[in-house]
Amino acid sequence: MDDEFFYGNKAPSGVIRAIKFDVLTENDIEKVSVLEINAAGQVTGSTLGLPNTSDECATCGSKNKKICEGHFGVIKFPFPILHPYFMSEIAQILNKICPVCKSIRHKSKGAQLIFGIKRSINCKYCSGNGVGRYPAMKFKFSSNDLYRRTAIIVEVNDKASKKSLGRSLPADYWDFLPYDAQQEENYVNRRVLSPGQVTSLLNDVDPNFIEKYVPRNNLITLNCFPVTPNCHRVTEVPYAISNGNRLSFDDRTRSCKKLVDFRGTANELSSRLNPDKTPISIFADIQKKKVAENACNSSGLRWIKDVILGKRNDSTFRTVVVGDPSLELSEIGIPCHIAESLQVSEYVNRQNLEKLLYCCELRLLEKGQINVCRKGSSIHLFKKEDLQIGDQFYRPLCDGDKVLINRPPSIHQHSMIALTVRVLPISSVVCINPLCCSPLRGDFDGDCLHGYIPQSVSARVELSELVALDKQLFNGQSGRNLLSLSEDSLTAAYLLMEDGVLLDVYQMQQLQMLCNKGLAPPAIVKSPSSNSSFWSGKQLFSMLLPSDFDYSFPSDGVVVSDGELVSSFEASGWLRDSDCNVFQGLVEHFQGKSLNFLFAAQNVLCEWLSMTGFSVSLSDLYLSSDSYARKNMIEEICYGLQDAEKACNFKQLLLDCYCDFLSGNHEESENSMTVDADSLNYERQISAALSQASVDAFRHVFRNIQSLADKYACTDNTFLAMNKAGSKSSLVRLAQHSMCLGMQNSLVRLSYRLPRHLSCAAWNSQKGLDSIQIYSGTLESVQSYIPCAVVKSSFLTGLNPLECFVHSVTIRASGFSENADVPGTLTRRLMFFMRDLFAAYDGTVRNLYGNQLIQFSYDIDENTSCDKSFKEYAIGGEPVGALSASAVSEAGYSALDQPVSLLEASPLLNLKNVLECGSRKKNGDQSVSLFFSEKVGKQRHGFEYAALEVKNYLERLLFSKIVSTVMIIFTPPDSSSLEKYSPWVCHFHLDKEILMRRKLKVHSIIDYLYQRYYSQSTEPKVGFTKLKISSKKCSVDSTAKEGEDICIDKEDSDDCITVTIVENSENPIQLNSVRDLMIPFFLGTTIKGFMDIKKVDILWNNQSKGTNSYNGSSGELYLRVTVASSGNTGRFWGVLVNHCHKIMQIIDWPRSHPDNINYLSSAYGIDVAWQYYYKSLASAISDTGKSILPKHLRLLANSMSASGEFVGLNAKGMAQQRQHASVSSPFVQACFSNPGRSFIKAAKSELTDNLQGSLDALAWGNCPSMGTSGLFDIIYSEKGHEVDKAVDVYKLLEASFDKPNNKIGFHAHNNSSGKCGSEFRHKNGYAFKEGKQWKNILRNFVTVNDIQKLTTASRCILNKYEIDELLSEFDRSTILRVLNFHPRRSEKLGIGPQDIKVGWHPKFKDSRCFHIVRTDGTVEDFSYRKCILRALEVVDPKMSKIQKKKWSARDDAQVQCVTKDIE
Repeated sequence: MDDEFFYGNKAPSGVIRAIKFDVLTENDIEKVSVLEINAAGQVTGSTLGLPNTSDECATCGSKNKKICEGHFGVIKFPFPILHPYFMSEIAQILNKICPVCKSIRHKSKGAQLIFGIKRSINCKYCSGNGVGRYPAMKFKFSSNDLYRRTAIIVEVNDKASKKSLGRSLPADYWDFLPYDAQQEENYVNRRVLSPGQVTSLLNDVDPNFIEKYVPRNNLITLNCFPVTPNCHRVTEVPYAISNGNRLSFDDRTRSCKKLVDFRGTANELSSRLNPDKTPISIFADIQKKKVAENACNSSGLRWIKDVILGKRNDSTFRTVVVGDPSLELSEIGIPCHIAESLQVSEYVNRQNLEKLLYCCELRLLEKGQINVCRKGSSIHLFKKEDLQIGDQFYRPLCDGDKVLINRPPSIHQHSMIALTVRVLPISSVVCINPLCCSPLRGDFDGDCLHGYIPQSVSARVELSELVALDKQLFNGQSGRNLLSLSEDSLTAAYLLMEDGVLLDVYQMQQLQMLCNKGLAPPAIVKSPSSNSSFWSGKQLFSMLLPSDFDYSFPSDGVVVSDGELVSSFEASGWLRDSDCNVFQGLVEHFQGKSLNFLFAAQNVLCEWLSMTGFSVSLSDLYLSSDSYARKNMIEEICYGLQDAEKACNFKQLLLDCYCDFLSGNHEESENSMTVDADSLNYERQISAALSQASVDAFRHVFRNIQSLADKYACTDNTFLAMNKAGSKSSLVRLAQHSMCLGMQNSLVRLSYRLPRHLSCAAWNSQKGLDSIQIYSGTLESVQSYIPCAVVKSSFLTGLNPLECFVHSVTIRASGFSENADVPGTLTRRLMFFMRDLFAAYDGTVRNLYGNQLIQFSYDIDENTSCDKSFKEYAIGGEPVGALSASAVSEAGYSALDQPVSLLEASPLLNLKNVLECGSRKKNGDQSVSLFFSEKVGKQRHGFEYAALEVKNYLERLLFSKIVSTVMIIFTPPDSSSLEKYSPWVCHFHLDKEILMRRKLKVHSIIDYLYQRYYSQSTEPKVGFTKLKISSKKCSVDSTAKEGEDICIDKEDSDDCITVTIVENSENPIQLNSVRDLMIPFFLGTTIKGFMDIKKVDILWNNQSKGTNSYNGSSGELYLRVTVASSGNTGRFWGVLVNHCHKIMQIIDWPRSHPDNINYLSSAYGIDVAWQYYYKSLASAISDTGKSILPKHLRLLANSMSASGEFVGLNAKGMAQQRQHASVSSPFVQACFSNPGRSFIKAAKSELTDNLQGSLDALAWGNCPSMGTSGLFDIIYSEKGHEVDKAVDVYKLLEASFDKPNNKIGFHAHNNSSGKCGSEFRHKNGYAFKEGKQWKNILRNFVTVNDIQKLTTASRCILNKYEIDELLSEFDRSTILRVLNFHPRRSEKLGIGPQDIKVGWHPKFKDSRCFHIVRTDGTVEDFSYRKCILRALEVVDPKMSKIQKKKWSARDDAQVQCVTKDIE
């Protein structure tokens, strides 16, 4: 790990300022390739780098994937093919020239004169402009033919020739094409060209003309193909069976293998290289699996994220987080084994030299060597005395270090916090204070925390000054305080404020130890002699506040004067995370010190809560104190559910379909309407509108049922206490557990419905009735339902099987799985659009791309809740765009708690629509919002009548909507008539009820039909010369029975409109023409309203934008008019205004507007559109329940309209903004969407990306030009000032300090390393104390068990190698650790070891020992037994004597055996 760490921290050899995109030529491919691939196995061979089967790169010899970046190969084609990137451009070139004379074609003769181009008089294909026997031809690029080939196709571009199937073409028409054996099959009017034929057609074309489409002529054909390194295509997958890794290959590897030794035609080879061709199966899989990134995955977006944008760092950790209230708010508890494995970079100087020498001893015990960086290069030290001032040393993480943590996803500004390390004797998890969960948006149910260790001084300073917890006291999203009481501490604070809470002297003395203030005089003193004094809970809370703190919260009656709580009601609003809470006041007045007050309050409140014995049990779910009260509560719940059901039915009856029944206008008949509960329940589950009305009515009544919990519950109920405090619990959840579940409704449509009474008998009865109706054919065909039912039981009493099923289904159907990716998508897009916006030093907000001005000022509004004296303005270089983007997108994540429903608008989707409002729908319907004038509200119910009048005036009513029956009746013509009428007469029978409801007159309907008839010139399919339209009374039944026209006037007859055609004697009208042409033509006639308007909805606006109000409420009625697209959507607003000329006085036109932001901008200007976008965004975010500072919304609106119009939140919108700023950024556009297509487009255009953005810089190893690395100028006067000479940093570090003898203590807790990289662990905890000797270090960090392991390992290493064989890297490290215990270690090491080998002992010829090969070439032997015995003498002297006797006895036995052999 150390070697890899040093390799990754090598200084770069240069700084990348820009990247240029270009297409590789054949010479470029051969230059970067190390191997010409001639066999399929070489595609994944060891020559192309790691990973491979040999685990070693054959080109560079490296075994480390971090060192070997891979090597390219090349596949030579047997014949040249057309370059797949330029096939469409080649087709354009061929269409611009004559294929025979190679002259350039121009549409007009004037262009020919301007360019000086003369057509060849003798060219058969140029004369006559393609008219005659040699018609014009058209070249096109095709990759979707029957055989899935990619080729250039030429076709005859003449309709007459196509109709004659080519018989008019001359025999020599295709003779200009040279013969090619690889030419595909030929057709009469069509040829599939081979690459050779295309090349021959381009041979004599002007090169300057070709370069207008293709950058260079050598890019037209392709003779070879580059093969990327193995690391780009091959993945190592652990394989348990073989105890190793197996290789996994992607589609690119398989495609490359198919290109090797290819046998086929050139067009078939081109089809395999076509970049725009995606197999149909891939699109099918994408649609089937609903991949969130859709087709972008196939183009390499995932590879861009993982390889290019993703950065790897060894100085990180990821583990589960738990809570520890004993930790301070700015601390994080790190397990000791994790702290040992993490390294911190530190430069050696005189102040930290002694501490780092102590770390060197630990490193030598653990690794056997020390790795330091000296003057830019990595070196290995084997003695701590070799450490020099100025060296860069890597020590373990210890107390006091700064660590940057975040809990993914990092969705807002405070997701990343710098905390101070505190090493703890724990394992596997890290600890934080529970109050820090709020900014991290996490809890302790298995959430993971990511940690990052800064490796430079500048990084540590940035963490301390920018993202430390005391620097993030205010929430950058809402402006409120970031931290406040929560969970148990909030509950304790609420309970402490209750009247009657008293504490005796012993409790107060116990709690005073955790407070910063002295004990106040008791509130109650019974007798001075008995010492029976008591303090109130308010007095205890006053001890947590500073003495000079004043605060008031009028709504809860809270007054704090000089740090003393004077008064307060039994409410917790001033304690919660809300506006103007008490901790916000502390932060405003005391800044960083407020963390100490909050930490002390948490300790005191939690300690008091444990003293009271506060706990939760199942008895709290019973609510009532006895069974009698419980019985009364259940009865009230039953009555409440009955009232709720009546309210649902009544609200349902008020809807439009029951208006006639309620008003008494419904005529009595045999089939009179009967309304019962079962039918209402059935219809409620069919219609979304009815279901929504019923659910809303039920919720309104169910609130009264929930209030029974407060009425019947005991005073000490813990659930209600937590609910009132605002810490935990929910009144709805408590009601479901203890009282009843209430209305259970699905938010999505399902294939079944539910009975009104949830019981198994009712379910079976419903299924049986449905079966009977299916058998008899009377069951209505309903595709889906919206199941809803009332569960009268609770979890406490238990649910029957059907109730349990209903609850499970509705809860599961209410999930947000289908829209869970929406917040992430919005976050990603907003960050791409705004991450490069920064606050410039002149106070403006600019974009890194082109230094484009976005906003003139980024000042905080004056009406924010922060105190004016502590408002912080944006500093120069601050990434304000990223802060605003994260603040807005975080509201989308909070909206996931409100799932998408059919019954009500989704705040998440509403926010998505507002953010994407710049996306134009070319052929989609457009909507506008019409608001009513103030004059309308002066009358009673004026807005309601106005809404109905405008809706009735604008909404179109088709003739087909009022026609009940259409009949074609054969009527013999009247011989006395002068005109000859067709016998086929159309009868349109009108619905009497609709005519009466819509107040329609028959004569007006006839007028509209005549108007449509007179405008038949726009309908070429309808060619009737003359019509006669009349009306009469007729009976449908009698007409159908008689079969002839016997219409008579009757009171009970329907109105009938007849249409008779005047026909021509030479061309009589047929029945089919009347049925197929005339009837659909008239049924599509608009008889009321306007044809362009499809629908008019009456809606309610909760936040009134004007002075209008509805009965004193805060909202108003308005209309949403949906206008059908007619091909020119830009004029629909003017069309609507012209339609409304008769109702101009009713509508408030200054406030009415198109809903699409772009059309609003076209109609009223960009300023009005900006205001509308800002208000819509604020309203959408308010619906999510979040509060965001206006500066974030203002910057977002300015960013989306920086180009002068609102752009879409997509790749096209980003391209428009870059084009407006005259900046090219293909790299960022590729990272945003479809990288393959973006890179190809940039390469074909030979674009240069100057890497101006922050993402560009970070991806290519540079510092972004904003933030702490932003660019700024230092202006100074040259007079009297000279530039200082360069100072050697190493000499500077060696200089004497003012206080060189200062001791800096670093304490760490027990660092047991049982399963981590370190094999030595401290027995009683270790502390970085200066002045410790080597023996003390050895006793603290090395155990007998460790020494025994080293003994066994040394013996195995000594015996497994041959004589004079060098040790491997791992074994060498082990023996160096053993050598560290040698009595004469420095003498043995000399100037430093280069290698270690096994050899014969110089005195005992038959005994093995280790030999050190020094860097100067000398060799020194040593015995590992001396090292082990020396270590045991220090750690355990008794064990040392035992081990020495054991080895001595073994040696004596070996000597005796040798003596006997000699004898």
